[in-house]
Amino acid sequence: MKSQPPAFLLLRLSSLGDILLLTPALRALRAAHPSARIDVLLRRRYRELLEGNPHVSNLIFFEEGGGLGAWRELERRLRGHYEVVADLHTGLRSWRLRRALGAPMTLAYRKRRLARWALVRLKRDLYGSEFSVPLAYLQALEPLGARDDGLGLEWPGALTRRGEFLDRAGLSRAPDIPPVALCPGASFATKRWPLDRWQELATGLLRRGLDLWIFGGPEDRAAGRLLRDLDPARVRDFCGILSPALSGAGLSFCRLAVTHDAGPAHMAAAVGRPVLALFGSTVAQFGFRPFRVPHRLVQAEVSCRPCSHLGFSRCPRGHFRCMMDLAPETVLRHFEDLTMEAGGNAGPKK
Repeated sequence: MKSQPPAFLLLRLSSLGDILLLTPALRALRAAHPSARIDVLLRRRYRELLEGNPHVSNLIFFEEGGGLGAWRELERRLRGHYEVVADLHTGLRSWRLRRALGAPMTLAYRKRRLARWALVRLKRDLYGSEFSVPLAYLQALEPLGARDDGLGLEWPGALTRRGEFLDRAGLSRAPDIPPVALCPGASFATKRWPLDRWQELATGLLRRGLDLWIFGGPEDRAAGRLLRDLDPARVRDFCGILSPALSGAGLSFCRLAVTHDAGPAHMAAAVGRPVLALFGSTVAQFGFRPFRVPHRLVQAEVSCRPCSHLGFSRCPRGHFRCMMDLAPETVLRHFEDLTMEAGGNAGPKK
């Protein structure tokens, strides 16, 4: 290392869940290098995921839509300022950037692309033990002395905004009985459980005397309204009205979160909430199991899974059995099992 203290740049441009999954590696790198400058490059729209993180020195934003000129300007601005560039994105842009910056050391994490391809295309599992994205990030930083501390994700920028969330929700204090968070959104249609199934699940939870909070983005407003209309007095709809950090703050008050294999699962885990995750076209081998919180995966055993590591706009075979075969009664049974397992962890995180 040429400078004292050393300067590290971590590249993780997107997306929501992936950036939260980076937080154990950031914590481990800071523990190994308490005085280092640790900068992270990401897309500006994800800034709330790392704002307030004590292990990050600076956030550097990749501006979307800036074109090739903006990218070259970013390369010029960053070149020569870092001893180590760690590519934890491993896409074409991040590969080009790590080469262009001329750092004495470059690192990259292994996505296990061959194993992923074999599982999707050939239905052959070459992973061996289950892959974990957070642990793969940590492994990539091991040459810098980063070591797993056995802890989970963290999101201090969300937890510091709990009071702001209560104000936005019109609440004077945390609910005496934690509500259940329902997160019906996902980026791809083949990751989403049909809305009529969400309605049946919500009805079953209401019959058990539980209040419900619905979380999602602007694209989930119709789903939020549909679920709220089941019982407007006991269902709160927050879809499309909260920033990511305020959504995380709201999730921290909940008993547990029911999600898809999508960003909200990692948002809930990052504020310490148990997660009941519904997996459709994807599988846990890809590395996105909720990390180090009590959780259950609900998934149908159909031979065409997984059909993609990301998802599709519609089922390639037209039957969508990976989600249609998940009965609300089955999800409710998993909910009850997870509630018993979580026990004292079912209340709001302090």
